Parts: sequence; C-alpha cells; structure tokens
Amino acid sequence: MATQHDSALHVFLIHGMGRTPMSMWILKHRLQRAGYRVSLFGYLVTSNTLDTICERFLDHVAQQLGRGGRSSYAVVGHSLGNIITRYSSPRLPAGFERFVMLAPPNRPPAMARALRDNWLFKAATRDAGQRLSDDQFYAALPVPEVPSLIIAGTRGPRFRWLPFRGKTNDTIVGLEETFLEGIPVQRVHAAHSFLMNRRDVFRWVDAFLSSGDPVAATEQATPGAP
Repeated sequence: MATQHDSALHVFLIHGMGRTPMSMWILKHRLQRAGYRVSLFGYLVTSNTLDTICERFLDHVAQQLGRGGRSSYAVVGHSLGNIITRYSSPRLPAGFERFVMLAPPNRPPAMARALRDNWLFKAATRDAGQRLSDDQFYAALPVPEVPSLIIAGTRGPRFRWLPFRGKTNDTIVGLEETFLEGIPVQRVHAAHSFLMNRRDVFRWVDAFLSSGDPVAATEQATPGAP
C-alpha cells in the first residue's frame, strides 16, 4: 500500500478505445487512497469524432478545475486516452504538470494499419481508428512539454505472422510504438487491456506524480505482484 500524502495535484484519468471509465476504477481508487483528487473522463468513439471527444475533454478539465479551485493537475491516460491528451494539449488549461502514458500508441500502430480497411474495425472505431493509422496525423500530433513517463506492456505473443512481426508487444501496441524521444519508458510484463490494474504500475504512477522525476520514480518504487 502506498503512503498517503496530502497532494495538491488533481489527477485526470482517461481510458482507452472500446473501454469505459470503469476500466480505470481500480487505479482511481488507489490514487484516491494515496491522497489525490481524481476525475474520470469517458467517451465513445462510435458516437463522436476525435475532435469532438477532445472538445469534451477540454471542457471536462476546465469544469473540474474550476469546481475544485485547484490549478495543478496531471493526466494519466490509457492507450487512445494518451492520443486524446496529446491532441488536446495545446489548449489544456494552465497547471498541467505531469503526464503518465499507459500503453500509448505514440506512432501509427501496426495493428491499426493491418485492420484499417476491415469493415468491422471501421464500424467499431470510426474516425479515431482511422486516425491511428494516419502518418500525417501523427506527424502533427503535439507532445506536451511537461514531465512525462511511459509505462509499456510486454506480454503479447511474438508470432511472426502477427502484425508485430515477432517484436515485443502488449497484444495491441508494440513496445517500440510507445516510444517518444526524451521520455523514459518503464516496461512491465502485462497485457494491454489490464495494465492499469497492476499494483506495480500504480506504485510507479504514484511515485512519479509525487516527485515529477520519471527515472527516480521507477527506480525507487518497489515493484510488486499484479
């Protein structure tokens, strides 16, 4: 169990594509017990374009900060939640101080490229799914200039007939696809969809949110069982 501390940081959790805010509930509960004020943001890619989702996210952040009277905040995203955060970042309110990316597709994922023209994938992911395979979209995607940490899973299969071509992956995103220049990456033997539920992931997140130093946070936080 993490040591509880009095944190002025408001933490926004934003889930991945095809999931709901409930997928972040365990992490939310652990962060609240550690003393953070936590807000969940939900969206549906089948109902809204990526631009509309980002507008809603910006409104959500502004409303929550205004309601709580706090200006310092962090975002912890899972999968597409990180792309939404990056896309929105130039217009986020002042006070954005930490960014944790869980299993982020920080470059066009091989899986999205392979499924781009599949009718079922297109129906299930709509505009957001198509953006994930678009090189031009990624070339213009901002990177927030705040202390950041990437936590990437490595538990995916490595068959060469899969889109990953035998490279390390988390079943959905390849390890190399999570990388961003200058941002430390903490690897964890976990699959994509449930990475956020692990206790060791929470410890790294908590340590980083407290210190703002991604390298020190992952070195000092003691890994534990899932």
